[in-house]
Amino acid sequence: MSFVSELRRRRVLRVAAIYGAAAWIITEVTDTVGPLFFLPDWTTRFVVIALAAGFPIAMIMAWVFDVGPQGLERTPDDPRNRAATESPRQKLVAAVTLVAATGLLAVLLYQVIGQEAGPKNSIAVLPFENLSGDPGKDYFSDGISEELLNLLARVPYLNVAARTSSFAYRDKSIDARDIARELGVATILEGSVRWAGDDDIRITAQLIDGDTGYHLWSDTYDRQMSDIFKVQDEISKSIVQKLKLTLEPQVNEEGETLVSEAPTSDVKAYQFYLQGRHEWNRRGDEAIRKSIKLYHAALGRDPAFARASAALAAAYVLLPDDDPEVGDEPIRAAYAAALKALAQDDTLAEAHAVLAKIDMDEWNWTDAEAGFFFATALDSHDATAQHWYSVLLRNVGRLGESLATAEKAYELDSDSPAINANLANVHMLLGNNAEALEFADKATELGFYATLSGLKGIVYMRTGDHEEAEAAFAEFAEELGTEPTDMVAVVQARRDPGLAAAMVEAVEVLGPGPEQFWTYVCLERGDLAMSAVEALAEKHTLPFEWLWSPEARGLREQPGFEALLEKAGLIKYWQQYGWPEHCQSLDSGVSCS
Repeated sequence: MSFVSELRRRRVLRVAAIYGAAAWIITEVTDTVGPLFFLPDWTTRFVVIALAAGFPIAMIMAWVFDVGPQGLERTPDDPRNRAATESPRQKLVAAVTLVAATGLLAVLLYQVIGQEAGPKNSIAVLPFENLSGDPGKDYFSDGISEELLNLLARVPYLNVAARTSSFAYRDKSIDARDIARELGVATILEGSVRWAGDDDIRITAQLIDGDTGYHLWSDTYDRQMSDIFKVQDEISKSIVQKLKLTLEPQVNEEGETLVSEAPTSDVKAYQFYLQGRHEWNRRGDEAIRKSIKLYHAALGRDPAFARASAALAAAYVLLPDDDPEVGDEPIRAAYAAALKALAQDDTLAEAHAVLAKIDMDEWNWTDAEAGFFFATALDSHDATAQHWYSVLLRNVGRLGESLATAEKAYELDSDSPAINANLANVHMLLGNNAEALEFADKATELGFYATLSGLKGIVYMRTGDHEEAEAAFAEFAEELGTEPTDMVAVVQARRDPGLAAAMVEAVEVLGPGPEQFWTYVCLERGDLAMSAVEALAEKHTLPFEWLWSPEARGLREQPGFEALLEKAGLIKYWQQYGWPEHCQSLDSGVSCS
């Protein structure tokens, strides 16, 4: 009897056909039903792998056993084929056949599921193309894209790729299918904006299937600027309808569908707002100041434009970060603008985040925590709110949570210099030296206002790369306008402990200040760092992140450290929101290590 005949006699081919059909059905059902029950994206992939792994087991079981009147029983050998079935050649052929069949099934299942660009209910909004021929109109086409992205991000069950992820494909001739695969989305929205005069615009939008590259929907809108908000709603609702998602439209008393409420009735004010947002996204002191002027221009035309007030607050609150010499006036202006925005619309996440950042900078930790929670709940796609919240968690010592939140912000805006710099700092505090250097370099490349050379010096000093550490500290000293010999001496003292005493004497002459505290921490002199940090706390200039560095362990073990934490309001915060990795509550007080 031939080997194929033996497979038929043992019903192996029948079992293979049944198994393949069942696997196909199970995979399709999992892929279809999974999103409805919010199953993770890897669920279908896991099912495919499990089914492929189970196929050879099913074939072996079918070869060895059969289902008869007595239940499961061993399949009897055919006397006519006993010699053949026992030969090494036939066993080899059987093994190769099983492996080939398993591979074929895995490939077929992968073709069904694995080649999909992403979850079915997912989309990336690419920057719309400016066809006006005037680069000065880029702000408007970018603004349209960003507004559509924000509208779609509020749709239940729809996953929207982050702005910076999709905007990275600006002016790049890449196939939509490749973009969809790289971003992990199933659909792509792209379009263009063409101006005809100052008021007439033509907006073209098209929805593309990420798997096939074919158009799912497209339309052209010839409108005046006064209709821009209706156009945005029309486009977003068409997309939602095409993707068959649940969207409950607002209706008036007559049962007529309403578009989303326009943020302003003044189209020119809206253009100023989009220009301001365009500058704000660039970051940097000069761009932020330009955005402030544009937001003021928008509010000059429409004082009730709440989103412009919230954006103005976010611009003002960033000024001290880029230029510490500006004083308190920008903070007062940010506070007033945020309150005005919330008085007009209390659902604006950006305004809540600004107030939370102000509370954080003033050590009002519990208020800041509540504010950031509210802001991120209102808009989980706001990278800036996630970033500021990560800084709060970093300052209060909850480093693991700070890293997780910083990574969320990075997913939303990977090209932000500030977000990369924060990731560098958090990794440095956690002792992840390679990651700290990686993100510090990226932040510098993106134009962060500081080179983070001080952070690099710490990491190099930790790893014993003293020459690199000296070079980094010399650069850091140049930024601060101090003598590089003082910081280089710290590295030399770490290399040769015999020089530490002379270094301490030299630093004592400087008096209490950030340089003295930093030097004591680097030398791991916790007793001296304690007196220095107490002086900084009196001036309300406490460098919180340095309290949690590995080098500050001796400082955290000092008897006066608990009183410092109490004065800074951290113990009250921890009692309400949870204790950090380095500290815990004991019957006798607080213990830190």
